[in-house]
Formats: sequence, C-alpha cells, structure tokens
Amino acid sequence: MHIEEDFIELLSVERSIWIAVPRERVWHAITEAKQITQWSGGDDHWEITARQVGATIKFGDPQDLMLATIAVLDPPREFAIEWPPQPQYHGIAMRTRYLLGEEHGGIRVTVIETGFEALPAAIRQQRVDQTAKGYATVLQDLKAYLERSAA
Repeated sequence: MHIEEDFIELLSVERSIWIAVPRERVWHAITEAKQITQWSGGDDHWEITARQVGATIKFGDPQDLMLATIAVLDPPREFAIEWPPQPQYHGIAMRTRYLLGEEHGGIRVTVIETGFEALPAAIRQQRVDQTAKGYATVLQDLKAYLERSAA
C-alpha cells in the first residue's frame, strides 16, 4: 500500500465552556440572530432566514455580508453552519458546530470548526491559532451574556 506523502490529517479547532443556565436558554442564544448580536459584541449584523436545515445565515458588515447555510439543526443539542468558500479562508469551505451537553447542573457548550486541512500549508497553522483564540473569546462572551441575563 502506498500512502501519499502530502497526506494531511483532518484539522479542527475545538473549544468548550461550562455555563450555569438551562440548555434551552443556551439553544436560543446560539440560534436566534437578535441574541447572537447581543453576546457577540453587536458590531456584526446577523440574520437567520429561518431555523431549519438549508436556511440562509447572513453575517458580518452589512455592506459586505458573508452567507452561510444551516447544515444541522437538532434542538436543543446541535447546531451546525456550513460556510461556503470565503476569501479570508482562501476559497475553502468551513463548518462550525455547536454542541450542547448537560453537565453538573449546567450546559457544556462545545464549538468545533473544521476544514483547515484544505488551507495552504503556509497559512494553515496561523488560521488554526487565530480561530482557537477567537472561539475562546466567543465562548467567554456567550457565558457572560447568559449568566448575566439569568441573574
């Protein structure tokens, strides 16, 4: 058997955080555009045309929106977004998954982004590192928003 020398292992970024709120509360915060705008800083526009598989998500600067599609909608456990090829990802499609699991009276929120293995080798690690740092911040913002609104 011959294995190609340029074989690249599948790469993903995975980050998680525990939040002391009910699962339904987290579910609504990650699937409703108005709430996403509130906990994600409010600078970017979010629009979700419908909460169903295949629905369009519009995200970013209103003058230059990125479009995505809901790939998985399994309330209140999993929400996945397919990002079509984007310039900042060198024309590579990406997938973002949010997984919600019960843990110690709260919810473990895990976000996983995949598709990095298709990026050019020269920028791959930089994009993985940037995304990991970004999702750590995003999850902290989500936690602060949910726990503040639960108080």
